[in-house]
Amino acid sequence: MSVGDFFNGKYILITGGSGFIGKVLIEKLLRSCGGIEKIYVLLRKKKDKTPEERLQVITDYQLFDTLKNINPEAIKKLVPICGDIAKPKLGLTEEDTQTLIENVDIIYHGAASIRFDDHLTDSILLNTRGTKEVVDIALQARKLVTFVHISTSYCNCDRFEIEEKLYPAHADWKSTITLAEQVDPHILSILSPKYIYPLPNTYTFAKSLSEHVVNDLCKGKLLATIVRPSIVVPSLDEPIPGWIENFNGPVGLLCGGGKGILKTPYGEENSTFDWIPVDILTKLLILITYEKALS
Repeated sequence: MSVGDFFNGKYILITGGSGFIGKVLIEKLLRSCGGIEKIYVLLRKKKDKTPEERLQVITDYQLFDTLKNINPEAIKKLVPICGDIAKPKLGLTEEDTQTLIENVDIIYHGAASIRFDDHLTDSILLNTRGTKEVVDIALQARKLVTFVHISTSYCNCDRFEIEEKLYPAHADWKSTITLAEQVDPHILSILSPKYIYPLPNTYTFAKSLSEHVVNDLCKGKLLATIVRPSIVVPSLDEPIPGWIENFNGPVGLLCGGGKGILKTPYGEENSTFDWIPVDILTKLLILITYEKALS
């Protein structure tokens, strides 16, 4: 069975579909796996825009031009689901929850706040508890084939070398969620540096706990995969070489070099750039789904 054939008739749920990785993943799935039945995209209301309006904004990006030329009808396979990753039960209505439970075959969980300076309360509720809420949907899904959690290689940045294994947790995720829900934010703000040590920020701490959420809740119950990309940078080849929508991470430096403003960066002579093009990552996510499901 080819990769494209595997996805025929599949219903997919994507969280984080409005983000950089999410947009490219949606486009690649629709363009290369044309037999997909539907892609549910979890979106919250934002700046007076409904999920439907936000989805329209996403598909209006130049990123989707190639798809529209090849198969314009594919856009109709996108279905917005009104929800919020930071809320209990994802802020879903009972009807939408039931729709996902009855239909979804594959879940890509990519929603997260990537801000390093988020308050510990916010980071835990969104990145850690949010992961738990998505896993809860996955555990109830009657047709689920596989669950893919997008983590980060930097959730273990206290280690010099990182292997493809789960490392001991820096804290108990259940207790940490309870703290975020019940403890005064000002108190948590004071305790944060000690609580997240030795990790440098709330983002890496909350993402490291989310890996344990996935492992603890899914082990022996459903096929789950944790993917740890490094810094995600512009696309290498497709659908547009060099496509990017933000200045996160090293992108500002790349733009400075490309414009001729930045002539010489200072760094270690033998350093390796821990970067991965976004289109390579999305292909990896799709291939992991295919190989894991058929293994």
